[in-house]
Amino acid sequence: MRLWSWVAFFVVCNVVGVEVFKAATTLPFEEALLPGILCVPLIGLTAIGATRVVAHWNDPKE
Repeated sequence: MRLWSWVAFFVVCNVVGVEVFKAATTLPFEEALLPGILCVPLIGLTAIGATRVVAHWNDPKE
């Protein structure tokens, strides 16, 4: 169950991160400031989710 929770967390962070990054790259500079700032923590959360999924995938007893 814990593995699937981390998979769901990873997918949600990844989808939101992609949409925020797309907004940061396509909007004018004044409007892209907030999405540009939000990209950094979303990328970090996605990386944390990916490492936890891989850790639980390799050792499901943990």
